[in-house]
Amino acid sequence: MAQMSVEGVVTDSVTAAPISGVTVTLQGTSTSAQTDGQGRFTINASTGDILVFSYVGYLRKAVTLTGSSLAVQLTPGSEVLEEVVVVSYGTQKKRELTGAVVQVDATQLRDMPVANVGQKLQGRMAGVQINHNSGTPGSEMSFRIRGAASIGAGNQPLIVIDGFPSASGLQTLSPDEIESISVLKDASAAALYGSRAANGVLLVTTKQAKDGQQHLELSVNMGMQQVPQRGRPDLMNAEEFAQFKKEYYEDAARYEGYTGGVPEVYADPSRYAGNYGTDWFDVLLRDAMNQNYNISYSSGTTKLKSVFNVNLNKQNGVILNTSDRRITARTNNIYNVSDRLTLGLNLEFSNGYNNGVSGLDNGRNIIQLAYLMDPTLSYRNEDGTYPVSFSQPGMFANPNWYLVVTERIRKARANRFLANSYVEFELLEGLKAKTSFNVNTDNGNLRAFNPSIAQGGLGSAPPQLATGRYESSGFVTWMSENTLTYQRSFNNDHNIDVLGGYTVQKYSRENSYIDGREFADDDIPWISAAITRIGNVEAADWSLLSYYGRLNYNYRGKYLASFAFRSDGSSKFGQNTRFGNFPSASLGWVLSEEPFIQNIRQINLLKLRLSYGKVGNNNIGDYTYLAAVNSNDYVFGNQVTPGKSLNGIGNSFLTWETTEGYDIGLDLELFNNRLSFTYDYYWKKTDGLLYAIDIPIQSGFSSITSNVGRFDFWGHEFTIGSRNLVGEFQWTTDFNISFDRNLVKKLGTSDAPIGGYNLYWDDNRTAVGHPIGLFYGYINTGVYMTQEEFETQPHSSTSMVGTARFKDISGPDGVPDGIIDSYDRTFIGNPNPTFAYGMVNTFSYKNFDLSIVLAGTVGNDIADDAFQSTENLDGVFNVRKGVAGRWRSEENPGDGIYPRTRSGTTEDFRNFTTRQVFDGSYIAAKNITLGYSFSPKLSYLRSIRIYLSAQNAFIITNYPGLNPEAGINGLNGLNQGRDFVGYPVPRVFSAGLHIGF
Repeated sequence: MAQMSVEGVVTDSVTAAPISGVTVTLQGTSTSAQTDGQGRFTINASTGDILVFSYVGYLRKAVTLTGSSLAVQLTPGSEVLEEVVVVSYGTQKKRELTGAVVQVDATQLRDMPVANVGQKLQGRMAGVQINHNSGTPGSEMSFRIRGAASIGAGNQPLIVIDGFPSASGLQTLSPDEIESISVLKDASAAALYGSRAANGVLLVTTKQAKDGQQHLELSVNMGMQQVPQRGRPDLMNAEEFAQFKKEYYEDAARYEGYTGGVPEVYADPSRYAGNYGTDWFDVLLRDAMNQNYNISYSSGTTKLKSVFNVNLNKQNGVILNTSDRRITARTNNIYNVSDRLTLGLNLEFSNGYNNGVSGLDNGRNIIQLAYLMDPTLSYRNEDGTYPVSFSQPGMFANPNWYLVVTERIRKARANRFLANSYVEFELLEGLKAKTSFNVNTDNGNLRAFNPSIAQGGLGSAPPQLATGRYESSGFVTWMSENTLTYQRSFNNDHNIDVLGGYTVQKYSRENSYIDGREFADDDIPWISAAITRIGNVEAADWSLLSYYGRLNYNYRGKYLASFAFRSDGSSKFGQNTRFGNFPSASLGWVLSEEPFIQNIRQINLLKLRLSYGKVGNNNIGDYTYLAAVNSNDYVFGNQVTPGKSLNGIGNSFLTWETTEGYDIGLDLELFNNRLSFTYDYYWKKTDGLLYAIDIPIQSGFSSITSNVGRFDFWGHEFTIGSRNLVGEFQWTTDFNISFDRNLVKKLGTSDAPIGGYNLYWDDNRTAVGHPIGLFYGYINTGVYMTQEEFETQPHSSTSMVGTARFKDISGPDGVPDGIIDSYDRTFIGNPNPTFAYGMVNTFSYKNFDLSIVLAGTVGNDIADDAFQSTENLDGVFNVRKGVAGRWRSEENPGDGIYPRTRSGTTEDFRNFTTRQVFDGSYIAAKNITLGYSFSPKLSYLRSIRIYLSAQNAFIITNYPGLNPEAGINGLNGLNQGRDFVGYPVPRVFSAGLHIGF
């Protein structure tokens, strides 16, 4: 009988998900094929032939061919039905987990054009807040797990790559080489990482080859980045600003006795009619390309399994003269020497090159100072040359910010190396010994040069002497780990899994720099051309010795228990507190195994979890417990003599911050696993927070660092998964939402609040009895519109009719006193969300698939620190369009929002007030991807997939700024929610191609 080309798709009978790598064999022949990433295959056969489908973990299936197309469902074997999750020091069946662990597999993260895997995780995990604070090429993401926060020890989670706590973080990795990421959220799940796990743990597992696998895969992605129009600074154009300045001088003449007249450049605003002028923000921007190329080869046999992966990622920044390039190469290898002996070796090398501009963003820096420029100016002369500086009437002198951005040099290079090696030997049945050695190195240098024409800043225009800097930095950390594991089942009823081990880790770093001044000219931008060179060198190290153990027990897979303990000894602490102990215990009850539940056919799994644990945070600095010594010069006998002096008092009792927590959880799967539900309630306290406590001044110092301070955290987390449609058209939805709360319980010896003392750019206050990092300032109530209104309402000493008005909150006696002063500052906003959520919808129909990833928050506030400048009414900056509606007289009172421009009265309006606090709630489409997959009719091609993707496709928010996730200090609890002109996060449209051989 004549053969024909048969096309088909293979899916999982339980989840309806496509299965890649299935071997399809024409029975009785050597003809075979494999399914691609969409479960599709093509094979030549005849009607009546038998096709055999086989894949590890699934039941073998034979199908008699009746046509040219085929849809096959494979039934999972027990090892697939029992999903395995990566946990501390190993893996565990998902149904046997007793801690709060969530895992995301690489198959869920494909086709997203990002350089950092953190962007791929946004919106996918309850209780894990990930913010894209800055669009700077090569920048890291900010993580905050279950609201974790500290006063001085940060809140970033511990990053563990293939079992090794990496100091290089996620920036070392290419997203294409990652197999899965597990997040250990509660203290019991993270307890085996002890003193470093208070902020949660990210376990990253890189790809390994599978038995019988031999694949070559090529992928390429190219995209265009753009800064959306929404959220850009809403500033005056040339005509509007000239009108504002003209009226500014007219009001100064009317109210202040000014006699200088209106400067000629502003005297006739109509000359700028129809001419928008220079948009100085837009001058710095460009549409920029990003590119990603990846090649991987995997080969798996019974003896040797190897993966090789090479990745090139190039990202040009959307601001001129910024870019990032990273090359990573990885090989993972497992060699089964015998049935008892296994060797493993993972190696990765990463080379990064980053091009940037010194002083670009976050603060009153280049981006903001540029868009505050007079829009009537041009950054380029008509003959194509560029002005070096500007000095407009009544305004600060400024450099040409276009030249500053394009001419400054800041080139950083980094070489990172990561190695994991191990030997595992089965001593007896179920008893394995494993020893591993891991190394992480990171060596980089930075070369910066600011030429004379790109020097200066606000009020300091070039040309000025050029400056340069050269920095060199590097660290090496190694870890030796030795463990014993024992697994045994007694009569299939009692099952135990025991782990014991010890770890030694060492970290050392060195940093040096040289600053150069007095360059002869701008022609040689190297530090060697500087006449004056001054530098310094510093070094630090720490070491850690740890002992740990864990016992997992279950009875018939129904009653679960886990107990863990870790003892860490750290050189970061004094002799009195060098060791810390971190215990945990967790219980689980699989109710669906009970007879009274088994009869309910709709319930596939019902499990209750309860856990307790204690973990620590050792990010306190390397020598904080020691007294610092400064170099000082003294005069003896009319001669200068070098000497030393104390710069603080040591505290040998200083130790790590500890977090103690409880978790209650429920896992539910219904209707043949088509609907899943997970709920967790957690409560934890972080105690022993590092804080400077007051001491008698007779000691020579005013304070000493000690473990005094406590934060409490609690919250609810919900995760829902639904297979809505499972036919030819498939639709799945994964939704998560988390409600995180916190409260400050103790600060220092007198509970003095942290922050919120300065009138501007000191927005957050952390105070006992309140959530962490609330916004603290004045309540703006508008403008004193009439003289009568001014005289009958509370005001300050500098107020008058037409100035900003504020609410009278309190006075020296705690009650309103009719005077606006520092007693009237109060809590005016909360940067902590009421809840955060994420939702992923995936659709597939025949060869097409579509995924939409949404993420957002509700109830949080954002402080826009740029308002202190963009609503400065002193005529020194360009201002928001709304300033045109300011108060000018009782006959022309304006809109009641903006006060008058009279000198000596404008500062109150610039102070931090409710005027600068906005609702930060948002929903963002983090990624939308449309793909098409097919199996080509070529024997050497396994699969081809093409796709279109939009990253940061849209944002719906009331926040007027560019990025509702902006934060000058990321998700740091003490300073969260401050947007101070960060590097714009671009929208990315890209296209990709993936070919499998």
